[in-house]
Amino acid sequence: MNRTIRLIGLFACILTFLTAAGQPVEFKASAPSVVEVGEQFRLSFSVNRQGTDLQVPTLEGFNLLMGPSTSSSSSISMINGTTTRSVNYTYTYVLEGVKEGTFRVPAATIVADGQQYRSNTLEIQVIKGSGEERAAGRGNNNRSGQGETPASINEENLFVRVEVSKRNLYLGESLVATLKVYSRVDLQRFGRSKFPSFDGFLAEELSSAGPIELKRENYDGKIYNVGVLRRVLLFPQHTGDITIEPLELECIVRQQLAASRSFFDDFFGNYREISFMRISRPQTIHVRELPAEGRPLGFGGTVGNITMRNSLSADTVSENEALTYRITFQGTGNLKLLEAPALSFPPDFETYEPKVTQNTETGENGMSGTVTYEYLLIPRYGGDYTIPSPAFSYYDPVAHSYKTLSGKEFQVHVRKGRSVAGATAGEGTVHSFKKEEVRQLGQDIRFIRTGDLKLHTKGTLFFGTPFFALACLIPLLVFVAGVLITRKRIRENADLAKVKNKAANKMARKRMKAASAAMKQLNAEQFYEEVLNALWGYVSYKLNIDKSKLNRDNISELLEQKSVGPETIREFIGLLDTCEFARYAPGGETEQTMEQVYGNGIAVITRLDKTIR
Repeated sequence: MNRTIRLIGLFACILTFLTAAGQPVEFKASAPSVVEVGEQFRLSFSVNRQGTDLQVPTLEGFNLLMGPSTSSSSSISMINGTTTRSVNYTYTYVLEGVKEGTFRVPAATIVADGQQYRSNTLEIQVIKGSGEERAAGRGNNNRSGQGETPASINEENLFVRVEVSKRNLYLGESLVATLKVYSRVDLQRFGRSKFPSFDGFLAEELSSAGPIELKRENYDGKIYNVGVLRRVLLFPQHTGDITIEPLELECIVRQQLAASRSFFDDFFGNYREISFMRISRPQTIHVRELPAEGRPLGFGGTVGNITMRNSLSADTVSENEALTYRITFQGTGNLKLLEAPALSFPPDFETYEPKVTQNTETGENGMSGTVTYEYLLIPRYGGDYTIPSPAFSYYDPVAHSYKTLSGKEFQVHVRKGRSVAGATAGEGTVHSFKKEEVRQLGQDIRFIRTGDLKLHTKGTLFFGTPFFALACLIPLLVFVAGVLITRKRIRENADLAKVKNKAANKMARKRMKAASAAMKQLNAEQFYEEVLNALWGYVSYKLNIDKSKLNRDNISELLEQKSVGPETIREFIGLLDTCEFARYAPGGETEQTMEQVYGNGIAVITRLDKTIR
C-alpha cells in the first residue's frame, strides 16, 4: 500500500514538472518608478525557471547596498483533472539613490534551460524630495503617518485631482480625464463618492485594469501613493469654456491613537480609522471652433487622422444581379460621429441604405478602429456604367489643416438579360426605357396630346346649370359634416380613459419602431429600454393606470381581471425580466437575441390588444 502511494506521488511530481517545463520562460525586472535621494529601495529580477549565471549591468546613479538575495516560491493547482505547477525564483538587490535625475536600468541576462534570456529595461526617477514621511511612499504595508494627530492630515498629504490631457482643443477633438487620489498617509479604503457628470461632453468610459492600486508617483517634487479611480474619454459638444465639476471622495485613513509604548500596544491594535472628505478643483476646458479658412465643401466635422478605402465586389454582372460597394474608414478620432460621404450612383442602379459596421475601441490616445459602410446595388439595365470616386474631408489637429481623401473610380459592365421590349399587354406594346433615356427624351420632344379633347362651345354659361347648384350644395354639406365630426371628437376626448385606450396601440407601435432602429444600430441598452417602455406604457394606457403604480406584484392580477390568458401573462412577465436583466447585466447580447425579443414583444402586445377592450 505504501509503495503504491509513493508511486502515485512520484508520478504526480513528474507530471507537475513536465507541466511547468512546458510553460514559456519569463524573466522580468521590477522596481519603484520614483524614489528620493538617499532612499533605499529594492530592484528585483524574477524568473519562472531555475536559472544560472545572472548578469546585472552597472547601475548608474545608484549605490548597491546589498544583494543579490535569492528566494523561491512554488504553487500547484488542479483544475478539471489538469495539474499545473508554477515556480518563481527572485533575485533582489537593495539600492540607494545618490543624485537627482532619471536613470535607466539596462536589461539583465540569465541562463535557463540552456538558453540566455534578457529582462525588460526600467526607468527610475530620483528626486530630491522633502525628506519627510519617507516611509509613507514605500507601499501600503508600511504605517505611514504613524504618530500623527488627525489635524496633521491636510490637503498637502491627502487630496484628489481631475487630471486632463488637454485644456485647449478643437471641437471634435477628444481629451482624457483621469480621476486620481494622492496619499502620503496610511490610506485604507474609500467611502462614498460623487463623480463629475461631464456635462457638455460625450463621455466614453475607458476600461479599468481591476481594483484600485496605489502606485508611487512624483507630484510637485514629492512622492505620493497614487490611485486611478476612473479614466474617461471626452468629446466636447460645443465651443466655448466647459467646466468639469469637482470630484468628491471620502477617504478612510488609519491613524495611531498615541505613541506606542510597548509591543503589545501594536499587537492589540492601537489604531483607529478616520474619515476625510476630499474635493478636487474644477477644471475648465476651452473648446475652439475649427478654422473656417481652407474648410472643404461638404466637410462633416470629423477630427483626427483617417484613411479611406473603397471596393466593389465585381466589375461585370448581369441585369438584376446584386453588387456590394464598401467604403471603410480607419484611424483615430471621433469615429462614432463619422458620416458617410455623399455618393452618386448611376440612376439605373437600385440602391439601399448602407449597413454600418463599427469596430472601435477607446484608449489613452482617443478612439481608434474602423467604420465600414456597405451598400447593396442592383443594376436594372444592361450597359457600361461608372461609379465615381468618393471624396471625404477631415481636420488633422496635429498638422493643423484640413485633408481630403479620394477613393477609386470603378467601371461596371452590366450584361443584358432577357428583353421585355416585346411583351404585350392587351392591344398595346409595353416598352422598357432606361431612366437616362427617359430624361433625354424629356429634353428633346414635347408630349403631344391625342384622343378626345372634350372641347366646349364658346359662350355657354355655367350659372343656372345642375352642376352650379351641386357646387353650391357641396361646401354646405362638408361644413355640416365637419361640425358633427368635431363635436364627436370633443365628446370622445372628454373621456380620458377612452382616449388613452385608443392611444395605447399607437404609443406601443412608436416605441417598438424606436426599438427596431436601436436594434439595427446594435445599441442593446437603448433597444431593451424602448421595449420595456412599450410594454409598460401599453398596459398603463390600456388599463388607465399610472405607470408608477404598476409593478410585477399587481400586473398579473390586473391582466387576469381583463380576461387575459395565463400563458400570455407569463410571456409578458418573462419579456419584462429579460429586458431588465439585459439592461443591468449587459454582455453577450446579439442581433439574433434582440430580434427574438422584438418579435415576442410585438406578439404579446397584439394578443393583449385582442383581449383587452
